[in-house]
Amino acid sequence: MITYYQMKNKRLLYIIPALGETTRSKNYREIIKSAKQSGLTIKPITIDWDIDMTMPDYIEQADKQIPDNIPNDFILGFSFGAYIASILSIKKRARGYIFCSISPYFKDDIRYIPDESKKYFGKKMMDSFKKYSFPKKTFGQAWFLVGEKDWDLAKSRASKAYAMWNKGKTLKIIKGAGHELTDLNYTNAINSITKRLRDFS
Repeated sequence: MITYYQMKNKRLLYIIPALGETTRSKNYREIIKSAKQSGLTIKPITIDWDIDMTMPDYIEQADKQIPDNIPNDFILGFSFGAYIASILSIKKRARGYIFCSISPYFKDDIRYIPDESKKYFGKKMMDSFKKYSFPKKTFGQAWFLVGEKDWDLAKSRASKAYAMWNKGKTLKIIKGAGHELTDLNYTNAINSITKRLRDFS
């Protein structure tokens, strides 16, 4: 029989990268290295960011790689990875989530998206965003991180998501950071959270 202590020492951290990215890149490797040193088991999520696919396709890929109902484990996502983590949170029911610079492309964000961004993603992708709203029913602890120099819509979305989360939560504005994990302050902020997760209760 597995004891609670043993369960805590086998905690998993699932990492969902940003659009077009992979957890094999250096910025994610640094986060993974620190999390492993803190006693976590890392489960990188691999997504085929094919340009012919849309958000439901990306969400489905992540969904298949993360079991439902994981009350002992954690999910970290950056940018659209954080967006996907939030959508899946209703099914996954993880112990906690680290939402890093969550992308502001939920249904109620669309009217604020600048035209150049809409043009970049195209109508098919933009229409797919309209299917999703930030969840009203939330589970587990949440840490919302966003760079001080991130674009205003991203900072607004992080604040709104934080306000909507009805469980334990923290919002951290990272000094000097923009919308990237390469910033040392950003990496340090994430590492300060992951080092506490093995024994988080």
